[in-house]
Amino acid sequence: MTSRTLPVLFDGRGRVVLTATGVAVVALFLQTLSFPFLNWDDQDVFVRNTALHSPGLFRWAFTTTYIEHYQPLAWLAWGAVDRTWTLTSGAAHAMNAGLHAACAVLVCVLAHRLTGNLGVSLLAALLFAMHPLRVEVVAWASAMPYALALLFALLSTLAFFNAGDRGSMLALSIVLFAMSLLARPIAIGLPVVLYALAALRRPRQRAAIMDSGTRRAAPSGPPSATGVFALWVSIALAVAAAYVESGARSGGTMRDVSAGARLTLALTAPFRYLWRTIAPFGLTPIDPLALAPRANVTEIVAAGAALAAISWAAWRWRRQRPSIAIAWLSYLLLLLPAAGFLPSGLQATADRYSYLPSIPLSIAIATAGGAILARAPRSLVQPLRIAAAIVIAALAWMSYRQTRDWRDSLTLWTRAVELNPENDIALYNLASALADQGRRDEALARYEEVLKLVPGQADALKNRNLLLAARIEDDGNRLAASGDLGSAIGAYRRAIGLDPARTHAQAALGIALVQSGHTDEALAPLREAVKLGSSEPAVPNALAFVLMNEGRTREACDVLEAARARFPDDVNVVRNLRQLECGSP
Repeated sequence: MTSRTLPVLFDGRGRVVLTATGVAVVALFLQTLSFPFLNWDDQDVFVRNTALHSPGLFRWAFTTTYIEHYQPLAWLAWGAVDRTWTLTSGAAHAMNAGLHAACAVLVCVLAHRLTGNLGVSLLAALLFAMHPLRVEVVAWASAMPYALALLFALLSTLAFFNAGDRGSMLALSIVLFAMSLLARPIAIGLPVVLYALAALRRPRQRAAIMDSGTRRAAPSGPPSATGVFALWVSIALAVAAAYVESGARSGGTMRDVSAGARLTLALTAPFRYLWRTIAPFGLTPIDPLALAPRANVTEIVAAGAALAAISWAAWRWRRQRPSIAIAWLSYLLLLLPAAGFLPSGLQATADRYSYLPSIPLSIAIATAGGAILARAPRSLVQPLRIAAAIVIAALAWMSYRQTRDWRDSLTLWTRAVELNPENDIALYNLASALADQGRRDEALARYEEVLKLVPGQADALKNRNLLLAARIEDDGNRLAASGDLGSAIGAYRRAIGLDPARTHAQAALGIALVQSGHTDEALAPLREAVKLGSSEPAVPNALAFVLMNEGRTREACDVLEAARARFPDDVNVVRNLRQLECGSP
């Protein structure tokens, strides 16, 4: 296949196919435009990240490892949207949907480049784009770097296949590959995959590369000398990206996962994602690492043997069915960065990790379908096409339903806990979502579940204590209102014990102590309440009263002067200033 065959895809029928692919993908995920930011990375990436809206974004993007990733082009893309429009949740989700649709179109172009069959190309693109494993990348605003990285990786691949004897196209391919790595280094294994495909130029293998009913030659690769040089340049870029990315990861997370546990994750990962590709049911937004990750000898042996057996079979069939060998090799190499050797965060596996590796699987499945259709009796052709359409429709429906689980934090984590009631990360996030909605008692119950699973979990313990303090403070307010100052004082002390920065509890405790005649005990909580910035003018008035009773008139005057600046309309502050003769009001 020469570079002149590519425009065939852009004739009238080809343009319709590409347009329909992009429109269908956008329509599938259109609902995400109304989704808010989640309480999972989105708050750090968009809401609290002032760098996206500040001068010096370019330098910051290329020097930061914020959120434990090196992704300068992703930061610049978000910043560009923020400066051009406004980086709202709708704009962020629109970026994800648009990039995913563009990737689907490029997968269609790539599949056509490999097979020359428009029907197979469309099927491959839809299998990739409509599959429920893609939902996470599109519906989670913070996952945009995966789609951006894939876009550049696909463009790099197409430039490579069109390089021929042109060094400029090969250079473009390398530049696009570098841009993919700068968006998020997910395509580290791509250079080896491309040169494995180029190696299939040998005459014996040309006709069989992607047997989809139309026998096509493999895409021609670059001249060998230039190709070898470009391969080493690409590998050097990949190694550099892997080094920088590994340095961005949390050292604590790495130390918590033993080498044996990492090996277990890495060897079993290809089969986990294969199973989810075949049976995409019960997909969860977070598949957490075990609380104490350990090596599993049985899984290591079984997975290692299966990998060896499949790889050996693919090698044996490389001449008769080179597409199988290339698809399997590509899948493994593209999955390698996320296989588990370098754990990212607290998850063992994640749907987004399959985003790039799913492409060779989608093309291989579509190619096999095309071969079956080409050999089928004429009477079965139409039923087989209908069956393929049903499969795509079923995947799209599953993706649509799953996307609805991402419509807000509460819905997402409720679903995750339903799938795994012992998922401590999902429980924690669910508790936080409940607390944000003011559902304090439900949030407390969820934090308690987290602490049963992970005793001493610092964030859960802190947040639980904050909610308990709020509840106890409310009890103190009711007791004080009923005149039971002794019980109210005890409640306020318990609330402050759980949350010393609770301003109202400090203020209420001080005032209740003054009212009950314990002025000597009231000084400390009243001082703390003023220090914390209490918005109640009664607090500085009470503090001044306590100080005056102790004979510290000058200090009482200072408190009241500061209070007059803050509460100029409070008559009690003005009157007390006059009584103490602190100066003209």
